Amino acid sequence: MQRADGAQDRALVVQLARLGDVVQSLPAIEALRQSRSGIMDAICAEPLVPVLRACASLGRALPWSGSHWSGLASMWADHAGEVLSSMRAWFENVPGRPYETVYNLNQHARSILLSHLLGGKVCGPGADGPLASGLSPWGAYLRTVAGDRAANRIHLADAWCGMCGVKPLGRGPRLRLSVEELPGDLAAIGSDNGMWVAIVIGAGETARWVPPAAWASWVTLFLSRVSEGRVILVGSAEERDAGHSIHEALPPLLHARVWNAAGRTTLSQLMHLFARCRWVLGSDTGPLHLATSVGAQAMGFYFARARVHETGPYGEGHRVFQHATEEPPARWPWAESVAALLGTGASPAKGWTLWESRVDHWGACYVSEEQDHRAIGMREFVWRTLSPHLTESIAA
Repeated sequence: MQRADGAQDRALVVQLARLGDVVQSLPAIEALRQSRSGIMDAICAEPLVPVLRACASLGRALPWSGSHWSGLASMWADHAGEVLSSMRAWFENVPGRPYETVYNLNQHARSILLSHLLGGKVCGPGADGPLASGLSPWGAYLRTVAGDRAANRIHLADAWCGMCGVKPLGRGPRLRLSVEELPGDLAAIGSDNGMWVAIVIGAGETARWVPPAAWASWVTLFLSRVSEGRVILVGSAEERDAGHSIHEALPPLLHARVWNAAGRTTLSQLMHLFARCRWVLGSDTGPLHLATSVGAQAMGFYFARARVHETGPYGEGHRVFQHATEEPPARWPWAESVAALLGTGASPAKGWTLWESRVDHWGACYVSEEQDHRAIGMREFVWRTLSPHLTESIAA
């Protein structure tokens, strides 16, 4: 699409949240790309730019440095003129600005203000102006289910599609990988026909951490039952010690079949590592979602307010064990999860419900033998209520 002056229409997606939210924005980004012509860019936290650069639907992936802007804010009282000059220079150097349309996916003030400073029309939070307090129908829905989640069956990624005015594509997103070498002994990952499984040992919220001793029990059980099994422990540099604790808790005969990659990969290298694995396990955390976008199957263990129906791994055939309460689990479903991973059984564990992902024209959903079909049908009702202009095309 071209404007009257001959220039191409330009749009921007604003997503300043953490890794999991950036990955779960990909369905909305790809749906926007399908629905419009012209150029589309996105802006995210600077460390997460490699994820958006791997998205074929985007032109540029622009970095947002939260530390830089926090530093400017701390200087305001004593150096207001210098701060204003620095801010002006940053905005003037943003390629493509001003954008005709900005799709803002974040409810907080800095994203709303940034959206209005970078473009004209804003879709999503801030659509009625940078100072308006009202919420769009989808924004109000997300705020409501954040407090009362029991009946919700709309995945966060699909709610962002609705917020942007597009329908779900009915498939999981895929990232394109550039050529990347894994460091040292990690280069051997995926080099044989073994069953390679990665474990995300940490999480952004400490309440969602699976204890290292519990992970060591899972690894021991899995490797004892699967002779061709291989396990890679992944995490941040701060989680390296937890990886060592898991490794040292294993029987010595199993050490050669376990790689501790915590703190040893860049984000781009982590994507390549996941692409070499058949399964990736973890709690509700960003790297688990990242794994699905490069082709791995995910198995999640959701507790501490994590809800499978809102943030389960997006796509077909992923598994999630959902804990019955928000309290720390007293028992982990390790035997049941290994059986589900091997396809030898999918029985639920006491205190947990096992769910499997599906994707259709209403987006992603999770089903189980104990599912409430009325709640599943709620997806269509919500879409017809909040996006009636899209309903006919979705149903088709």
